[in-house]
Amino acid sequence: MKKLSILFLFVIAVIAQVSAQESTEKSVFDYSETKHEFSLDLAPIILGQYPSNLLYRNHYVSKNGKNVALRLGANLNANFSSNQNDDGNQNDLNRNNQGINVYVGKEWQKTFHPRIIGYYGVDFGAGFGRNEIRNTYQSTNTINSTSFNLNSIGFLGLRYHFSKHFSVSAETSASLNFNTGTNRIERPDVPTINENFNSVGLSMAPLRAVRFSFHF
Repeated sequence: MKKLSILFLFVIAVIAQVSAQESTEKSVFDYSETKHEFSLDLAPIILGQYPSNLLYRNHYVSKNGKNVALRLGANLNANFSSNQNDDGNQNDLNRNNQGINVYVGKEWQKTFHPRIIGYYGVDFGAGFGRNEIRNTYQSTNTINSTSFNLNSIGFLGLRYHFSKHFSVSAETSASLNFNTGTNRIERPDVPTINENFNSVGLSMAPLRAVRFSFHF
């Protein structure tokens, strides 16, 4: 999957570069006129989930004449589930998860084709998450987890403009994450246990997002 995603981005970039050299088509987008952009990640919808990732871009030209954009985004998630035991009289396992992550970043852009633009950059984010697992079979056992995270994400993407106001883009990324939090375990007739945890990790997302955008 990772190799296919990277190969896909590379092939698109090569085709776009060749097309840019051969095409005389006038560019369909002009970010000096449509400086603002709102986008929604379509990947969760494709997977049958609720959309949760929103992104705003402010496009401008830097002092050295480069096309760049300021990025502001948020990722929201919530999940509730309940499993019943065999007799169906009571819930055996309940899960309750919520989380929010906000980020700010900057991207640099390069036009390959009158309809295609490539971009890369970095996002810096912070988030909070809460997870509760409650087992109510025979006795109530509860695990509550809270966590905070900081992350930096390097990304590479391509955007295709259907028109001046609408486009679709895809991103691949690598991220460095720091997480810290507490697990609180509660059981009947047993002292409550509090466990602290910290972790640092490096991860890659061959397909971080597939975004549909409105430019205005």
